[in-house]
Amino acid sequence: MWYSLSDAQYAKQTPITAIDIDSRVIAYGDGFFTTMAVVAGQINWLNYHLDRIKESVHALQLNLTNADLDAANLDASNLDACNLESPNHTIRAYFNSQLANFAKTLNHGMLKLIVCRKNQPIKGYGFCNSEFDAFIKLMRTDKPLSQQANQVIIQSAATAICLTQQIACLPKPLVGLKLLNAQDKVMASHELWQHQTQNAQMIDGLVQDVMGHWVEGTFCNVFYQLNHENVWYTPPINRSGVKGVMRQVLLAKFADSDRAHEERYLASEELANITSLFFCNAVRGILPIQALMLPNGQSTALDLTPIYAQKFT
Repeated sequence: MWYSLSDAQYAKQTPITAIDIDSRVIAYGDGFFTTMAVVAGQINWLNYHLDRIKESVHALQLNLTNADLDAANLDASNLDACNLESPNHTIRAYFNSQLANFAKTLNHGMLKLIVCRKNQPIKGYGFCNSEFDAFIKLMRTDKPLSQQANQVIIQSAATAICLTQQIACLPKPLVGLKLLNAQDKVMASHELWQHQTQNAQMIDGLVQDVMGHWVEGTFCNVFYQLNHENVWYTPPINRSGVKGVMRQVLLAKFADSDRAHEERYLASEELANITSLFFCNAVRGILPIQALMLPNGQSTALDLTPIYAQKFT
């Protein structure tokens, strides 16, 4: 079920059943989203999701209104009490309050948050104010997605393929955001689906940006090793791709444990030198890849040992 965080009925958590066909979210995909796993009423990696929300709100030039703060029971006094003077801290407090309430209601499952710019009094693509709508979807599961909150889970090994569809490069204010306008990902995911109808073990596909560098999967970031070197590489997210929550979690964990890692581009001529690879996202955790289908149609077997030997706690 979907709920509106901007609705006066928020306190009653009244589901919404329709959306305005003239909404900018439909016309332009003018907004962003994030999907969160919930375990025992807690959002996994909440601070990382709040970082993503804050960065996205800032990049899209959105802001809260007094009505938003009132709906979340946040006013100047309790913001000051939390030492939240800056707009960024106010954004964090607002979404932290909203998301926490829905997570407790859900208990186990997933929350999907969509934030989009409100309809504007001017015509066309432009905007003249920073107001936004926020919607959240509750997806309940009977069992928790992990044994405990903030646990890095490792899924069963699967296969992957190098796709031919490419993804766009974006200007710096937008690169890395999980934007609603993602037609390139739609086309890449369709190509992946076509392969999956022939191979049920295929979990994701590696995609290039239009500059020819391999960046990520269709719904995941990617980490890889070359020539059995004991270094985890991940492509930089500075021209294309999404700065995923689990990618940020793992980079922080690698740094804290002095684990050798580096952000570097992955070129086509290096694909045959990949010896270990996994995809990752905040809901699914780590998806180890045991075989990768290269652009020439050949399948290369990958070593799973570095993945299962890695301590991600």
